[in-house]
Amino acid sequence: MNGVTPHETTVIDRKPIITCAGELEVFAGIEDALTAALPEDTCEFRRSLGRSIRDVHIGANFAPFSPKGLPKNTQWDLIRQPLFHIYWTECSDVDLYKVNVKEDIDDWLKELTNKDIPDWLIVVVENFDGKRANKLLPRTTVLDKIRSDFATKHGDRCISVINPGKVEVRTADSWRGLVVRIRQLVLISYAKAIAKLEDHVRQQREKRNEHGWQFMEYFKLQEELAQVLEMLGLYDEALVQYDELDALFSQFVVNGPVGENVNWLKDFQMPLQRWHSLKLGPCVLPDDPSLLELRAYLYAKQAHMLLLGNKIWEVASRCLPFLHSCTRELVILEITAPQGAVACWLFLACMEVLHACEKHNQAEQIEAYSTHTASLWAYASQKLRFLGELCGLMPGDSPSSDQLHMVVYLSAGMGDNPGRPACPSPTDKLKQALCSQNSFNKTYLELAELAMGTYKHIGRRRLARIIGKEVASFYLLLGELQKSAAFLNDALKQFEEDNWRELAAQTQIELAECYKKCNDIRKFVRACAATAAAPEMDNLIRWSYHDEMIKALNGSQIDRTLIVPFKEMIKIVSVCVQTGLVDEPVMQDNEIVIELTLFSNFPKELLCDSVKISIETEFHDKKEKKGRRSSNVLTSKDLKQQDTSLQRLNIQRHLDYQQDKTLSSASVVCGKTPLKRADSTAAPIYHSEFNDYLEIAKTKLSPGLNIMRLRKTADKVGKYYLGQVAIHVKLMELISISLTPKLFFEVCRVEPTVKLEDQSALLSGIEQTMQLIVTIGSYKVAENCTIKMAASLGLTLQYGGDENEFVTSIEVPLTHSEPFTTSSTAIRVLADTPSKEHQVTISCPWSTRAIPLVFDFSSPMSATWRLFTVQHRKFIQITLTSQCERAFTVVGDELLFNNNVNVTGFNDFSSQEVTNGLSLVFTYEMLHSGNLTNEEFDATRGIFNLRYKLSGGGDEKTRLYSYNFKLTNYQTLFQVHARVEPTKGSEFCRVGAVCHLQLQVRPAGRQLQANCGSLMYEVLAEQSMWAVCGRTAGVISFDADSDAQTVVLDVMPLNSGYLPLPLIRLSKYIPADFGNTDKSDQHPRLIRFNAGQVYNASKGQQVHVISAGVDG
Repeated sequence: MNGVTPHETTVIDRKPIITCAGELEVFAGIEDALTAALPEDTCEFRRSLGRSIRDVHIGANFAPFSPKGLPKNTQWDLIRQPLFHIYWTECSDVDLYKVNVKEDIDDWLKELTNKDIPDWLIVVVENFDGKRANKLLPRTTVLDKIRSDFATKHGDRCISVINPGKVEVRTADSWRGLVVRIRQLVLISYAKAIAKLEDHVRQQREKRNEHGWQFMEYFKLQEELAQVLEMLGLYDEALVQYDELDALFSQFVVNGPVGENVNWLKDFQMPLQRWHSLKLGPCVLPDDPSLLELRAYLYAKQAHMLLLGNKIWEVASRCLPFLHSCTRELVILEITAPQGAVACWLFLACMEVLHACEKHNQAEQIEAYSTHTASLWAYASQKLRFLGELCGLMPGDSPSSDQLHMVVYLSAGMGDNPGRPACPSPTDKLKQALCSQNSFNKTYLELAELAMGTYKHIGRRRLARIIGKEVASFYLLLGELQKSAAFLNDALKQFEEDNWRELAAQTQIELAECYKKCNDIRKFVRACAATAAAPEMDNLIRWSYHDEMIKALNGSQIDRTLIVPFKEMIKIVSVCVQTGLVDEPVMQDNEIVIELTLFSNFPKELLCDSVKISIETEFHDKKEKKGRRSSNVLTSKDLKQQDTSLQRLNIQRHLDYQQDKTLSSASVVCGKTPLKRADSTAAPIYHSEFNDYLEIAKTKLSPGLNIMRLRKTADKVGKYYLGQVAIHVKLMELISISLTPKLFFEVCRVEPTVKLEDQSALLSGIEQTMQLIVTIGSYKVAENCTIKMAASLGLTLQYGGDENEFVTSIEVPLTHSEPFTTSSTAIRVLADTPSKEHQVTISCPWSTRAIPLVFDFSSPMSATWRLFTVQHRKFIQITLTSQCERAFTVVGDELLFNNNVNVTGFNDFSSQEVTNGLSLVFTYEMLHSGNLTNEEFDATRGIFNLRYKLSGGGDEKTRLYSYNFKLTNYQTLFQVHARVEPTKGSEFCRVGAVCHLQLQVRPAGRQLQANCGSLMYEVLAEQSMWAVCGRTAGVISFDADSDAQTVVLDVMPLNSGYLPLPLIRLSKYIPADFGNTDKSDQHPRLIRFNAGQVYNASKGQQVHVISAGVDG
């Protein structure tokens, strides 16, 4: 429609025209080579006004020079007129040049000058001969004469070239220079011509508001500029010229009805008579174009520039706005058109653009242009459906005679644009679609499927679902109810996902009608329930579908349970486990109470057979194990599902460092976010088995808020989670999704506990009271049952009073059997002395395992002993400390030994009362009846017995406390005597003066042991009192009959006053080789004496030390 086909007119050859004058036979020999060489390389195209330099390819068409063909000043047809002129000659003789060539060149230049043409070139072709190269060249050549005669200021306009027929190096260089020079001069000439044309176009545009201005004349003028730019390969600049024409025309159309001096618009307001298909190939605009023809021609030129620039996607992106602007301009200009004509033209335009995109499709641009072709497929399907409704081709309709005449008229207005048999043109497709219903149905569904598929491919599922909804209505008219329902279901899922409530409700109504027609009662009930619970719909519609749902449920066509998801029909407001405190478990056999708050969107009251909440012992989805609720309440905010598209991005800091560790740049990056492909098929709704549940039966679900309390007896121990909510109405089961996060509660069984507690420290030998505490658990135990207690050997028990005896096993009856009650019974225990650890085994009637309890008994008092020696006399000191909380009275004491040793006591504690923590000291002297052997001295055993009575409480029983100890090697072997004397000439010991420490060690008079022949003495002096001069230790030896050994040491007192003598310590000295069988140990040893074996006679003595300046 945008012009005539190429065979109806001459297609312009898009190359600059260059005229040739002079010796044309010379040019004829190089014309073909020059024509081929010009477009091979690019050349810089420089323009004025600071425009960027462009690299272009320039070709040329050569024509003989003719004065009549030269352009005029008012002629703006730049493509069809020569702008550059060349004169060719091969004259090499100066005289011959003066006779013939000079005059011819002068005439040629005069013709160009008269036409104000400055773009010319004179080329002298030289026939170079290598044999004559050695001859002398003439002083003046023909080229020099031409430059001096005609180009004194423009020497570059005259050049010479060696005939390219000679294959030599000089020939190639000369030929290359000629080609480059022609390219540059041709582009310079076109730059000047384009600049003049642009100024003229600008002037004409500024006159657009003047009277008599014609748009079509201006259109041809600016189109000429666009064609010149196109010829030079500047497709983007040529596109700008067509865009300016488009914008100027749109401005006139919008402002024309209210403006003045736009009479030329009336030429475009004629009734529409032709609606030929849009042609994107070569075309010519008619002399009297209509609005649609002009618009189509402009768009075709724009598309042609875009295709040349390899911008297929932009061709598609411009199409739909172009079509919308055309329809709007038809309305603004009030152009009348036959009914359906504009729709036919719009359809044909869409299909033509789509075919062009498929023809020029490239793999790297498929994503870009698919974004725009999807809307074209959808628009074409809409216009075809409009034509089908207009012409009576929709399913279920039959065209009338008027509609048949309309089809014929519309087909005639389209014209003929036949395509190939394998690839019919858009006109052929539309005519075929309008000729029969079957062809129309096939074409419409094909276009709709392509539109949906393309939208899905580019990720625009919402638009695909909207088209699918239109296809569903078409299938509904065809009677293919299952296909219609499938498309409606897809649209419904998308609308619900995008939260388009009103669209979802309208789609539910269409689904309900579709299911009703195909007699699918189960799906019809689901659709009725969703429609009735849609608050976006009118109440009358909701009531009617609610009644339809109840009617279907009361019928006999539903034979099994119908599961319907809650979705937006019923919302869970809150779920609360009423167990008291948070994390407080539910006891076995107690009642579990769940408070469930629901919000019903149904318009009327529902009579529910039951409302249940499933109880699950494990998760059905492992991913949900993470979602646990720490409290015992779930609210609607907790139950709201999170949108994965709104998840927080993993933004991280990223620092780049240079090689010298200095910071180069800082940025933020988004870490890897787990993205998963959304499955187009909906996952099946999880349905719990409801083997264990809480329930409320026969209740009503009113519109709005409903608070229900579901109950169940906790009969099993374990941890449970609330799963799903189910509402049963007849055979319809409304089911919720699994409650997330999980709300859990625990059912526990608390077993009875038995404890035997002591009120104070347990003491052996004393009757004490312990408490048997029995705590009943979460269930009631049998009445009149008893607890058996058995004690270990040495421990006796008493229950029931003093009249009962202490026995090793007793039975204690329970006083309470109700849950969570506690009873306490007093049990008296008595442990034999000196036992320490005892065990009580308790057997309970509710358990088969006995409970062993271990108790530690301590003595009621503690004792320590100590040995004192006075030469050969031995004294025993026993310290007794009370550990009993009750005071006791001493009745008597005695100390016994196992050999011929008697004792004499120095104690009198009869009737002495001893309280807790008080200590008594008993002292005895050991009297030996005869001479004891060394063996008897080595092992002497003593036993201390104390008889006492407990004070208070009327207890007169006398108890015995015994303490055993052992004496080993306690006979006196050595006596140590030490004294400090001043040096000769001094009467007193003075501070700082050296004194003599005389140390005398003598045997105690008994036979020495074999290993006591050598002794080591050590002087242990207090460093603040004495300073030992010399050595502080030494070894002395004794023979069997040796007497005392004396050692004199020098000491110095450091303080004045009465100073205690230094301490002397004796040890057995064992030489390294004495009885040592271990060769690895070759060191002497020291063995300490036992207590009582060494008697220090000087222990406790003091010496009087006077100051250094005091004279005695």
